[in-house]
Amino acid sequence: MSPLYFVVISVARFVFRVFYRMKVYGSLDRLEGGAILAPNHVSFFDPPIVAAASVGSVHFLARETLFRSFFGRLIRALNAHPVKGQTGSVGSIKMVCTLLQEGRRVIIFPEGSRNRENRLAEFKSGIGMLVSRSETAVVPVYIHGTFDIWPRGRKYPRLFGKTAVVFGSPILWKEYASEDKKRAREMITNRLAESIEKLRLWYESGRSGSPP
Repeated sequence: MSPLYFVVISVARFVFRVFYRMKVYGSLDRLEGGAILAPNHVSFFDPPIVAAASVGSVHFLARETLFRSFFGRLIRALNAHPVKGQTGSVGSIKMVCTLLQEGRRVIIFPEGSRNRENRLAEFKSGIGMLVSRSETAVVPVYIHGTFDIWPRGRKYPRLFGKTAVVFGSPILWKEYASEDKKRAREMITNRLAESIEKLRLWYESGRSGSPP
């Protein structure tokens, strides 16, 4: 973890806890090696709040055009990596697989872009391919509250709100290794969507026990 990353994430963690009453449920402590963190996506706040809720550093993907200025140097120092075209492109898949094989945690939004509504959109096929190619775990993550604070179409975030990040049980590649590759990818994608929905229901129904 670079000093700049530590400072920025520490500030982000403070802001989310004080202004947005962030609560974190579940844990990644027992997860070994690299992993994909796969949250729902409805707000600009989603990447930083997942990073703030995580122990240790996480990595991000960002549009290649964002790296063509001083801002690019800044976000690169914050573990952002340029993506040309779609996340599911060959180059992007190779880059993510390299990060995962190095033991990194990488945030990938299965829906692709931010949803305009506060619900899960259809998942892109790339998430299953990434798990298959890297043979690592994918962790379902449910983010609560960011849609009300900074939804797509709103120029600036609201100053106060209530947020939560819920880490679910990891989905392991080895559970699907014996399946046909194409079928395994579909099964992983479907299970991931179901898992995030279960985390939402768990949170909204009172948060009893551990997250599923």
